[in-house]
Amino acid sequence: MTGAATQREFLAGEELSSTARKYSNADRYYDSYNTAIYIDTLQNFTFYHKSKLVPGAEIMPLRWIFKYLEEYALELGGTTGSLGTQKERTVLTDDIYKVKVAPSICYESIYGDFMGEYIRNGAEVIAIITNDGWWGNTPGHKQHLSYAKLRAIESRKQIIRCANTGISCFIDEFGNISQAKPYWEFAVINGDVNLNSVKTFFVRFGDLISYISIGLTLIIIGWSLFVRFKKA
Repeated sequence: MTGAATQREFLAGEELSSTARKYSNADRYYDSYNTAIYIDTLQNFTFYHKSKLVPGAEIMPLRWIFKYLEEYALELGGTTGSLGTQKERTVLTDDIYKVKVAPSICYESIYGDFMGEYIRNGAEVIAIITNDGWWGNTPGHKQHLSYAKLRAIESRKQIIRCANTGISCFIDEFGNISQAKPYWEFAVINGDVNLNSVKTFFVRFGDLISYISIGLTLIIIGWSLFVRFKKA
């Protein structure tokens, strides 16, 4: 499994996506993607296109307003302008060993319910591939690692984390880190991970507890305002 910058050209007459780009020297359009590619033992290729994009580096916020400013977007991830995405969470599977991997690209790993979609689609282990170099040697790349621990705990899935210039490591289903390599250190790590097809409460119901908490908070605030105005 590796990361790649990929492109898809639209066929003549095909409906264009909102992120389609026009070739500068031809009347044709294409989409660019930040992609995870899995090459199995039979040399079959499976693709997943990153869907939670980083504002500014990978997608222009409020694109329908600022579309013409895309060429000035910050170049933090190697690409400017808005990248294409996909709707479904593709689980990458080895056709011989039947290993089902959740391919999390970079900052997708901070979104718990989003990552839960991979597990609901059958993933047995999580692989995080990320470029943490643009953080510099700041707490940012460490915080990113901490989010990965949360994903392991809430899904009870082990994690293989490969961080370009960041902290590469293994994380077990209880959030324990092993073989962590320091920031900016070249290294190769090798280890076994356990596959697990169990779907936890969080995976099955997502951020349900958070939504209930927000709802109760709004009810309490509303009731407090009602009582205050009633007394007034």
